[in-house]
Amino acid sequence: MMEVVNLTHLDEQISKQPHIMAIGFFDGVHLGHQELLNHAKELAKKQNVLFTVMTFSPHPNEVLKGDTNHKYLMTLPEKKKKMKAMGVDKLFIMEFDRTFASLLPADFIQKYILNSNTRHVVVGFDFTFGFKAQGNTQLLRMQSKKSGFGLSVIPKKTYMEEKISSTLIRGLVQEGDIDLVPYYLGSNYEVNVNILQYKINRNVVVQPNDKSIFPSHGSYIVKVNHGTKISYGKFHRRPDSNDDNILEFMDPVHEYGDICSIEFISKAEVTESLSVSN
Repeated sequence: MMEVVNLTHLDEQISKQPHIMAIGFFDGVHLGHQELLNHAKELAKKQNVLFTVMTFSPHPNEVLKGDTNHKYLMTLPEKKKKMKAMGVDKLFIMEFDRTFASLLPADFIQKYILNSNTRHVVVGFDFTFGFKAQGNTQLLRMQSKKSGFGLSVIPKKTYMEEKISSTLIRGLVQEGDIDLVPYYLGSNYEVNVNILQYKINRNVVVQPNDKSIFPSHGSYIVKVNHGTKISYGKFHRRPDSNDDNILEFMDPVHEYGDICSIEFISKAEVTESLSVSN
């Protein structure tokens, strides 16, 4: 069972138990993130200590750049679910606000590594932290040698000479190139949606979380998951509406509740015009 610990900058010691901690934002938990997390997991197993992750909420751009419309590959509840599936023992969710952003890199290391029984830290090659992102992997290496905690810096992971990154995957999703996403994400792009209380041509109408990234307007082959029920169908996102996203089922329609998830598999062609019916 994964323990979730919500933190603010006021929290001093985050763990009394020794642990191996992976640190990052991990939007989407893509293949690069998975390599990093699996490395931390293996180290924790070898040392017989907790495997922990520190992530942040909201995204720094929302706080530092005022990007209140920032979209995510994975909302926080979805990220928690993924971290649990990855075998994380304890997930630290740090509230990212301006006070936390102003923390000096040395203070971050002191509070959340040295004072918190962190035996080993695992980060990506481009990890930055602290005030104005002044902390980086070079500083972590220096402090690791000086203070005795272990450090692993996971190198860049690529596919077809492209760096696997959340930014790249967001671009693929937004452009509708969702058939390419699994090569970087490791799975189909999946989004939780709310099911609305009316239908179009007897098809289900859904609405995404306003923080989730959705593909560009068009039609897509999708897999629909609701508990143990699975269906396949077409998802239509119409250019004239941000709200009416239509699920057209290929299989016999299950009775769905208020929420389901859809996995985008490939683009599809629109085969008929859609109009509202009672």
